[in-house]
Amino acid sequence: MSVLLDRLYAGPLKGMDRKLMTWDQAPETAWRAQDLFSRRGMAHVIQRYGAEHQHGDCRAVMSLWSKYFLALTTYTGVAYNLLVDRQLPLALPRLGVVLGEDMLIDALVVEEASAPVADTRVEARFLPLIHDTWGPAITCMAHHSGISPRALWSNLGQYVDYLVRQLHALSAAHHAAEAGEQLMTLRKLADGQRNPLFQPVRHRENAEGDIEPIRRVCCIRYLLPGLGYCGNCPLACREKTEVPPPRRVANG
Repeated sequence: MSVLLDRLYAGPLKGMDRKLMTWDQAPETAWRAQDLFSRRGMAHVIQRYGAEHQHGDCRAVMSLWSKYFLALTTYTGVAYNLLVDRQLPLALPRLGVVLGEDMLIDALVVEEASAPVADTRVEARFLPLIHDTWGPAITCMAHHSGISPRALWSNLGQYVDYLVRQLHALSAAHHAAEAGEQLMTLRKLADGQRNPLFQPVRHRENAEGDIEPIRRVCCIRYLLPGLGYCGNCPLACREKTEVPPPRRVANG
């Protein structure tokens, strides 16, 4: 890994490098991502992870579950893309996942080789992730749970925004941070399609004078028994009473 990746994974995203393994390192129980993001795979997720939340609203179950996949692919795929100009092989047909007993994603399994980013323009460099990883995964999760794709893209945008803020804090990574920031200001991408990561969060100053990110779209986790509103929830939701978060909720 590069020095910048080492620093990122030793600091704000400590241990995230251990969430990435090759097929020869993966347990035999690893799933092919294409099998997971299928009717059968999504049924397993809703049944087994839903049991962790008293089989509550399956849209909220899927939203909460999605955060682990979206966080991992962001903190690995986007980090490599921005810091070393390499494209990890995260397209669903090539990707694997290691699942816990509760069906949460513990690690990503990739083929050995990464490739140079083919087009380093901001409007183009993330197209493989958007078209081959996030897009089909989000479409599948939305189709089999009923959740709005906008809510899932908003989940993803929260992690992209968080990563960019961590990159800004790393010396010598400002160029990478600026590229990630620019992605979230583009209305359209190089292929002419709408950018699903356009302005996923807004930033405001809180009572302590700190800048905090606020999601544009609620993740609806409050629909699950015992869960409240996440710390990044839109203001209309956050005005309601919050309760402590559950075990293993990923960054909101």
